[in-house]
Amino acid sequence: MTRAETLSAALGATLAFIALIGYLLDAIGLGIAPITIVALAAAAAIALVVLSPRGNAASGADAVIWAAVVALVCAALVRLGWPSLLLPGGGPDLAHHLLLVDYIEQHGALVHDRSLDGSMGEMAHYTPGSHLLAVVLGAVAGVDGFRAFFPLLAVAAALTAGFVLLIARRLQLPMPYAIGAVLLLFLPAQYFYGAFTHDSFLAQTIATFFAIAAWWALVVWDQQRRTSAAVVFSVFAAATFISWPVFVGPLVLMWVAAAAARMNIRDLVRNFVIAFAPMAVIASLHIAGRLGWVGIVRASGAVLHPSLASVGWLLPLLALLGLATSVRKRHARTSAVLLLAIVLQAAVLFAIAKAQGAHTPYMAFKMVYLAIYPMAVLGALALSSVRRVIGERDVVAWAIATVLLLTAVRPSLISQPPVPIVNRDLYDAGKWARANIAPSCVDYLVGDAETAYWLHLAVLGNPRASARMQEMDVYDPRAAMGTWITTDGRSFAVADLRLLPDEVRSVVDLVRPFGSAAVIGRRGVKMGDCDLGR
Repeated sequence: MTRAETLSAALGATLAFIALIGYLLDAIGLGIAPITIVALAAAAAIALVVLSPRGNAASGADAVIWAAVVALVCAALVRLGWPSLLLPGGGPDLAHHLLLVDYIEQHGALVHDRSLDGSMGEMAHYTPGSHLLAVVLGAVAGVDGFRAFFPLLAVAAALTAGFVLLIARRLQLPMPYAIGAVLLLFLPAQYFYGAFTHDSFLAQTIATFFAIAAWWALVVWDQQRRTSAAVVFSVFAAATFISWPVFVGPLVLMWVAAAAARMNIRDLVRNFVIAFAPMAVIASLHIAGRLGWVGIVRASGAVLHPSLASVGWLLPLLALLGLATSVRKRHARTSAVLLLAIVLQAAVLFAIAKAQGAHTPYMAFKMVYLAIYPMAVLGALALSSVRRVIGERDVVAWAIATVLLLTAVRPSLISQPPVPIVNRDLYDAGKWARANIAPSCVDYLVGDAETAYWLHLAVLGNPRASARMQEMDVYDPRAAMGTWITTDGRSFAVADLRLLPDEVRSVVDLVRPFGSAAVIGRRGVKMGDCDLGR
């Protein structure tokens, strides 16, 4: 491996081992011990990298460029959450993921109680890899998982872009075109970083990182046939499963296609065991007692519909040209197979969803979020074919990369960052209310229904299956304020002071302020006087 690959593999493997080791330690009853998990994960990652072959000193320039690309992509993504560094997305998925984060922090363990379906819904059975990472890394950094999640996702997405660069270099693309592969990811921005900055597909974003890392490991293994590369692949494949298992299917198909073409049956079986034994262990542990939840692949849901408006026309066109080019290039075939495997799985998921009468083939459409990565690499391969026409001219290659930078990346850099529906002050106020007041006595005086939903579930810890959820489903900020102008509301509320009208301020006590938020109470009501009728 080159120096850039060694560093990337070390960082990626550390994150993968945190998720895997954390899950296994909890499975044997040891709970979540962040310092222990990180120490074991770092040791395992170092051992894995030490056992891998080293690259030559000439790869130092690639390492510098890789580091610069990862740092710049990370900075561009961090900007979208600056200065709060909180999750900027919305939708119910955000509250649901943070609900699982809250459970892990509150209990110091993963969910094992099968009776929690009512209070947590599908999150009681969700693969917890990404949530474990947020909780563990947050604890080590001295913050909670709520604050750690967005920086984790920004770093993971940047490292994913770094792996795309490394894969492009493995395809023997000159550096300008390899950088071009990263820049092409910004064309379908809604799929690249919009997955977590808009759609709140948090677990899926982490699974994407591990899946792309597994793809890189398979490319290395396909070229070198070293057992160490197969072991690295196995770690990333297992981490993909424990984060979001839907993306595992294309990895299996890609591996089989790469291995079957060059192996006899005996070697094929041996390497298959190496590649997928860790994932099989994790899958067996997690699926036990949860097999019925596999049916979620048939569900409908809110997801971006693939179209020229969402993906654009340039990336699909370049990907098709690259797909045709890959037929003649041995090193590019694994990337082409991955794209075809994604398309195949999407088609199967589409058929299953439609057969069950789903209005939106949710999981099928979600495969596009993974497909943009092999599309970007194949697109860069297509761009590099201009060398056959103009010859090896670096100035032209760098000009192409510059045009992509201006057309694909610049709009993302100058766009207005989204306004988060979550807020640190509201979070602190909600946590205090949870510790000091019965959650059933607390209203939410905030400016957005999704903010109220997040406070209700993930901060105050109310169950999802309850009569009050009917109120949350029709929550209206103005109506909520109105109940406090009259006397119909509850005794206490978590309030955004920036939005609180004078009519409400004049009839409440400020129980506990938290910056721009506060816990308020009806005038004269004491903590022990909480009454649902008020």
